[in-house]
Amino acid sequence: MAKGIYLCSLTEKVGKTLLSVGIIQKLHKDGKRVGYFKPIGTPKGPLTSKIDPDIDFLQSCLEISNLPYDLLSPVSIPDCYYIDMIDAERKEELLQLIKETYDEWSKDYDYILIEGAQSVKQYVRVGVDDVSIAKTLGINELVYIESLSSDKAIDNLFFTDRYFKYRNIKMKGIIFNEIDYEYFARIHELEKNHINRYNIPIIGVIGKNLQLWSPRVSEIKEAIGGILINEGTAPKMNNLVETYLIGAMGPQSALKYLRQVKSAAFITGGDRADLAITALNENVSVLILTGFIQPDTSVITVANEKNIPIILSPFDTYTTLKNVERIEPGIQEEEIEMVLNLVEKQINWNILLK
Repeated sequence: MAKGIYLCSLTEKVGKTLLSVGIIQKLHKDGKRVGYFKPIGTPKGPLTSKIDPDIDFLQSCLEISNLPYDLLSPVSIPDCYYIDMIDAERKEELLQLIKETYDEWSKDYDYILIEGAQSVKQYVRVGVDDVSIAKTLGINELVYIESLSSDKAIDNLFFTDRYFKYRNIKMKGIIFNEIDYEYFARIHELEKNHINRYNIPIIGVIGKNLQLWSPRVSEIKEAIGGILINEGTAPKMNNLVETYLIGAMGPQSALKYLRQVKSAAFITGGDRADLAITALNENVSVLILTGFIQPDTSVITVANEKNIPIILSPFDTYTTLKNVERIEPGIQEEEIEMVLNLVEKQINWNILLK
């Protein structure tokens, strides 16, 4: 029977899928047979296919592409409006399906990497949360992932640890992931008196890698349902976007912010030619014009001269930004080795695998 490594978090978007890729690659490298399991998949919407984007991504970059989807993720619950679709009466049915699938799946592996829900709080109401699933699978330790580069991370850690103890389950340790490098020293400062003191091992501290955690212009275009209006810049759709700026001020005020960042996506109304041209003359990766308003020809001329894509968004500025913030950047084939190197060097494998 395989040993389960269960990754969980208190908050969303902490990089569990990326860590899964790195851990699986490392164990493969060491000659171990490793499987991947996501008990509850999360399709994008209630009316879409059951495919979870994380699993779809894992299948695209690891050697699990030929495996039946139902083996990788036996239960599918959409992220929105799911309360009307499941209830506590189905708890035993869902847990039994998850256990049967996991037991069958784990026979052929040394390790199974289990990716938990977006949050340990999710599905608590109906009893199919991470803690309930782990207990059902016979796993009594969870690996906690935290990505905040502030002391709020410590509050989250102790809240989760106490919650686990209340639920009679253990925290194997914590992986700080996607951490700003300037916060590394603070983590080590807190380690002795505020983390180890409570017998919570630090399994790893992994820094933020802009190439891996920054979306590409093409991913932004897809996320907002936008249209590229200057096709000559199509080769630049692979550019990385490190930050976002909203243009809702005068050009001089915008300059102050534009000159403090690089590789930005500048989001403004299609009728703000003054702001658009100001942004195009600075270090931006893409200009996003909201409200589906075609820009003045002068804006397109400057964008073509600078070789910067212009994307028209069908939404208002606020909705466009929210859609952009939901992006979970994918990993290109050539970046898989980078993920492996990042994880391999920063994880305490003795703690993780014990």
